[in-house]
Amino acid sequence: MIRLILFLYFLCFLPSLQAHEINPTVIDITVASDQAQLSMQFNAEVFLADIDASITADTNSSEQADIYDSYRGLPPVELAEKIRAREAELLNKIVLRSADQNLALRILDIKTEANDMALPRITSVTLQADLPENSQPVTLSLARDLGAFIIRQNDPAIAGAELYSDFLSAGSVTAPIPRKGGVSRSWLSTLVHYLQVGIAHIIPKGLDHIVFIIGLYFFSPYMRPLLLQVTAFTVAHSVTLALATLKLISVPASIVEPLIALSIAWIGIENIYRPKIGFSRLAVVFCFGLLHGLGFAFVLGEVGLEASAFIVSLLAFNIGVELGQLFVLLPLIILGLMLGTKSRRANKVKIAASSLIALIGIYWFIERVFL
Repeated sequence: MIRLILFLYFLCFLPSLQAHEINPTVIDITVASDQAQLSMQFNAEVFLADIDASITADTNSSEQADIYDSYRGLPPVELAEKIRAREAELLNKIVLRSADQNLALRILDIKTEANDMALPRITSVTLQADLPENSQPVTLSLARDLGAFIIRQNDPAIAGAELYSDFLSAGSVTAPIPRKGGVSRSWLSTLVHYLQVGIAHIIPKGLDHIVFIIGLYFFSPYMRPLLLQVTAFTVAHSVTLALATLKLISVPASIVEPLIALSIAWIGIENIYRPKIGFSRLAVVFCFGLLHGLGFAFVLGEVGLEASAFIVSLLAFNIGVELGQLFVLLPLIILGLMLGTKSRRANKVKIAASSLIALIGIYWFIERVFL
């Protein structure tokens, strides 16, 4: 019975084999004395298909998946027309406030990428609002169903290190953004905030990273191999996470995501045919960790961390990622200890789980490259 529970626990992390993830909306905001201008980059098809991005990580798991795909196939001009037709509805989902009043936003421009069915399409909407005649700061929030968003303050008059940037969960409100200058936050609030962001990047958003970590667990029933692998993986993804966040390296998602899928397939296959720990296994895990670090880096790279808070934010995010991994592994470890290490059924569970992991990785690779 315990063996069955262990395998079912693994399966519960796999509600969908597809990985059409919804990326957070990115908003660049410039606040002047009399006007605020926003540049909003988002997946317009999610909005048009009425998909709730706050509870949907993968568009293929939504009941509106077919509607979403139909919008993805539209040429840029037609997609822009669809957005214009629902302009009032979109504007109602973007709340810009100052001095306890909602400000009237208007759309100045809509630009849409060419439709590439292999990748989510980004639509850029430029908005503007007049500010009241006072010096009060502004706050911004999005309707919860638009999901998480990244806010980045622009101000040519001050240094970039002082500008406000943040990653906010669905339904959250930004800090008050002044009409002149940036936003000051304590190191403690920054630490707590990015710790939460790091955890959320694994649970529930990092399905492919979860499957990879579970693959490391099923390599061996003993703790030493698991600790060695997790250490190699952690060191590797920490390196590329830091380098990518500093923009010292940049690899397109169209390359990184298929390779991450291949890493999952490789780990599953190797679990079956190379069951003993060694330098080659650790080297493979380390190399795959470098890839996964590039996947983790999207959020922090888009946020553009303030120089004064860079170390705290990066460290907190990384710790959050590790805690997310621990939350995935801990129940498996406990059940594994209850199961024992020399059971034939335990080995059958390992082979079955590793085979499933390999098949998922292969499917994701085919989907991300060809479908």
